[in-house]
Amino acid sequence: MQTPQQWVELGRRGAFTTTQVAALIGAEPSKVASWLSGSPPLIESDLPTVAGRIALSFDGLVEARAVSYLLAEGVTRRRLAKAMKAMRQRWADPHPLARERQLTTDGSAVFELQGEKIIDLLTDAYLHPEVLRPALAGRVVFKSGRAAWLEPYPADLPLVRIDPARAFGRPVVVEQETAVPTEVLAASAQVDGLAEAADWFNVSKGAVTQAVEFEHRIAA
Repeated sequence: MQTPQQWVELGRRGAFTTTQVAALIGAEPSKVASWLSGSPPLIESDLPTVAGRIALSFDGLVEARAVSYLLAEGVTRRRLAKAMKAMRQRWADPHPLARERQLTTDGSAVFELQGEKIIDLLTDAYLHPEVLRPALAGRVVFKSGRAAWLEPYPADLPLVRIDPARAFGRPVVVEQETAVPTEVLAASAQVDGLAEAADWFNVSKGAVTQAVEFEHRIAA
């Protein structure tokens, strides 16, 4: 029988439920769950289910962010599913959209920019259409070509990040060498005030303010 302890173990590896992914990328939980079904699925889950619930890795979270954007831009699910299958096979990678690639779309197809070349990821053909560069929400920081962490709101909440190497992948505020979960800071601020929370966790009041604002946004 699967137990909550298995969720703890997955959490240590940076695992996320579909509900958590939905909150972090601003999508409906049912839509995120649907992206992991079908043949082929838009996203492949590389973690075991626990108590019947699907878990996504950090790579899956980053890929869900890209999938959400491409669908919103008008790429049909059927075409995107074919493109995802082609990319997974071509690069022998279960999460091709979680890598450091320049992707774009014209609202129909998905393209990769390689210098001056524009490649249709479904047909592998080189094209030169008038395409729009992607404007995905947030910013992914890559290391050695792999997603290292996600900054959901880099412009106005630059200290908030989702990093599988910190706090089991839960959103944290990172200030110098200190990393504190945003939910912990926000809860402390609600009870004790900004100044007390900042002093207690050895961060600035600005860091606490960003944590509070982030928790407010994902709860909306």
